[in-house]
Amino acid sequence: MSISQKIEKEIFEMSCGQIFSYSELAEYRKSPQAVKKIVSRLVTENKLTKFQKGKFYRAKKNVLGFDLKPSDSELIRRELYENRKLKGYITGMTLYNRLGLTTQVPRTVKIATNNSYSRPTNHGTISIRKVKVSAPILESNVKLLQYLDVLKDIKKILGSDINDSIFIMSRIINDLNKSNATKLAKLATKYYGPQVRSLLGLIFENTGSKDIESSLYENLARKLKKTLNPVTRYKLNINSKIWANAKNWSIH
Repeated sequence: MSISQKIEKEIFEMSCGQIFSYSELAEYRKSPQAVKKIVSRLVTENKLTKFQKGKFYRAKKNVLGFDLKPSDSELIRRELYENRKLKGYITGMTLYNRLGLTTQVPRTVKIATNNSYSRPTNHGTISIRKVKVSAPILESNVKLLQYLDVLKDIKKILGSDINDSIFIMSRIINDLNKSNATKLAKLATKYYGPQVRSLLGLIFENTGSKDIESSLYENLARKLKKTLNPVTRYKLNINSKIWANAKNWSIH
């Protein structure tokens, strides 16, 4: 089988609308120039559509014979993965909607990456905006980073009640196993601000789990408190009747 046949076979085995780059093709490492030439020919022959510089997709036709653009989910997937490796995660209002913190569905999807931030890129039905985060993005810690993002933005979540949001996050954190609860506290300490650490300490003090001994929660809460400035106050307007120990964490 010639290199041209191998590349075409690989491309045409992809789903219509799936975006790919040169480097994702198996032959690229051995013959990058040949790959670029063959892909360029397929674009000229209208067998491929150029999405962005160095990125392409095989368009699906609608009933009228017009090319359909990649789906919103595919546009998001492309920003989350590169060469099948995770490089970002969904945060912001899209995340908060998925967690049940708000019913609002944003048009702009915010994606956290370890690379530089970008202005929103308009794709028609959705817009994608990338923000830079310092915490390493790994398959094993994405959900934990998302939970900490909620605590960071908890005052800014449109269409939500802060007490309900804390309650929902308490329930989610309550379901973490011992290892992930410990990792959550470490990530909060190393990469997030004092408000996040204070809220997490509050949640740990109010949370119990069949999977985690209460002494672990108490220990994690103590460690978090040691990282906080005792004179700093966090004005979140939470209900002290619901969160009786909020003042212990300087949360008002």
